[in-house]
Amino acid sequence: MLNMSLEELLALREELQISVDEEKSVSLSALIGVEEELLRRLARQKKSESPFDAKEIQKALIEHLLHYGAYMKTYYKRDLIDDQKSLSKVLKYDRGNALAYYRLGIYAYRKNFYVTAVVHFNNALKSHERNAHSPYSLSEQQHYQVLLYLQNSTLKVAMETEDMIRKVAETRDEKSGLDLPTIQGNIVHQEVYLQSHTFTVLSENGIKLASADECKDLIDKEVENSPLILYFSDDQQSIIYQKEEVPLTILQATILKRILLHHTEGKPVEKAELADLFASHDQVGKVPDAIYQKALTRLKKQLNKLGLSEVIIEQGVENLSLMNIPFLCIQRIEQS
Repeated sequence: MLNMSLEELLALREELQISVDEEKSVSLSALIGVEEELLRRLARQKKSESPFDAKEIQKALIEHLLHYGAYMKTYYKRDLIDDQKSLSKVLKYDRGNALAYYRLGIYAYRKNFYVTAVVHFNNALKSHERNAHSPYSLSEQQHYQVLLYLQNSTLKVAMETEDMIRKVAETRDEKSGLDLPTIQGNIVHQEVYLQSHTFTVLSENGIKLASADECKDLIDKEVENSPLILYFSDDQQSIIYQKEEVPLTILQATILKRILLHHTEGKPVEKAELADLFASHDQVGKVPDAIYQKALTRLKKQLNKLGLSEVIIEQGVENLSLMNIPFLCIQRIEQS
């Protein structure tokens, strides 16, 4: 790659974009590598000297790192370590990316790195306020939860500090005089809320928030008219129907989610409204028909394993809708 010219790198990028949409092995990591190398090359040139659009390449790279960084090794399973590395890279190119800060804060919080979590959540809030109209700003619910996570992270740091003060005070035969129960009470209260609002559950009736246990009950529940369940777990994404489960690639899952979302709004999803999910586009910015149809064929093939091949209805050439079937789409709120 180092010996390739800019023109050769751009040609390779176009090839890899098609490979990514066709979900060929290691294409995503290769595409990200090429885009990073292109940006390094273009950064060394003056804008007036280069006919290439560095902003377009950087925008695409951020999108790939943010939404697909967890799938660098495979399109099916998420890798949380790769995801954190990719989110950190996002901030190299976009220091004001609220969504990247938010998700990094979640990772730090779950590992009990509360000081680091405070920094990330605080940056998420500042970035959201400065760039409220950015495609990577926080949703209303995410904004609220960042505030709760920030408060709890701060309180937990205070708890850890208080514990150290107590130990030192005991060696000096003194009392710390701090009100531990009040801090504990605040933390417990916030934890209860956060745990009960961990997931979003999209259905034909709209969107609601739920806990991990509530989602498990929804998945395991025995009902006469079984719903189609699109489930984004921490490890992978899959479709579940009548207790049978089939894995989906991230592209297949996000296409299906977009169709489900439009179904709740009572309208079909147009091909153009799926364009941002694909890496390759023609000269006017549209997804090539062959790439688009191949992606739908693969998704329907997976659905057919559960007897659901007809669940997606093609209306004309570019419109998709969902047959009349109950459904649930379950996903962590920071991934929504």
